[in-house]
Amino acid sequence: MIVPMGTIKSFIKGLKSFNKNKKILLIAAVVLFCLSFTLIEPVKGIINKGELENVGREWGEENNLMTNTLTSLINQSNYTDSSNQNVYEDEQGLMVMQTNALLAQTNPITFISQKARTETINYIVQEGDTTSNIAASFGITLNTLLWVNDLTSLSLIRPGDELLILPFTGTLHKVKNNETISSIAKYYKAEGEKIIAFNDLPADGDIQIGQKLIIPDGQMPAPVKPTIRRTASQTYVTGTGTGKSRSYPYGQCTWYVAQKTYVPWSGHAKAWLVNARSYGFKTGTTPQAGAIISLSGSNWLSRTYGHVGYVESVNGNWVTFSEMNHLGWAIKSVRTINKNSSSILGYIY
Repeated sequence: MIVPMGTIKSFIKGLKSFNKNKKILLIAAVVLFCLSFTLIEPVKGIINKGELENVGREWGEENNLMTNTLTSLINQSNYTDSSNQNVYEDEQGLMVMQTNALLAQTNPITFISQKARTETINYIVQEGDTTSNIAASFGITLNTLLWVNDLTSLSLIRPGDELLILPFTGTLHKVKNNETISSIAKYYKAEGEKIIAFNDLPADGDIQIGQKLIIPDGQMPAPVKPTIRRTASQTYVTGTGTGKSRSYPYGQCTWYVAQKTYVPWSGHAKAWLVNARSYGFKTGTTPQAGAIISLSGSNWLSRTYGHVGYVESVNGNWVTFSEMNHLGWAIKSVRTINKNSSSILGYIY
């Protein structure tokens, strides 16, 4: 359906016979009238822009609101739709009333395809993003996002970070020596057939060391409980710091660590990170064997004075350290905790 030029001319000229208030009402009616036609069939090309300008001159400058309105409608762009496009921009006229003109403005509208994905994508974190809303946006579970990107619920993401997004709920696995599809499926409580099908593997499930596999519906095993080994009720240890470090009261965590490694500074464990830096020692958040680990307290004593230990080993996401006075005065113990634990304040190297 189209709007004949003669009809619009007659309609506009008819406005001259009405007083000013009635003209304002009619202007609004014409806007709605013309917009309704743009939803049925574009008027672009049907009405000549030059003819509208002539009508505007005939009507007078104070009434060029109608002319500008119709012109903006004619200049609207049609969007293109393609089966290969998941995102397109629709130029929609947004009209802003000013002194005596109606202006057209275009804003992009983004559409996210709901078509099921079959490949992983890399997503760049935007301002205001959280792990939970990113997971929800892509239709995967929060755990899937965390597992694949080696994150925890306590991890922070920042604008510009790159995250790997799986096409569905599951996890990612890097094949190790002597592993099979059957053993991998059992480890993640998944189905071997789905792993073979999605990763386009041979029917016999042949895989190579270092190969990365997407595990549909895979679940990470529950973390192993930290093990605590008790030693004698009172323990005396020696190490590279014995006789060299600053003197600390026997039986305390600070005394134990000062025996294991060189500690020239003084102060309670709570101040060790700051004091170590003042002595030129490097500090950071990456666990290393042989480093001093500083932790927040789990009881009133350690919350008041802090707590430190000596890192024995690092295995993937797990940090094993020895300590004293965690279980009791002068008692040495060994713990293993996740490297992303909120109780870790930092490391002294």
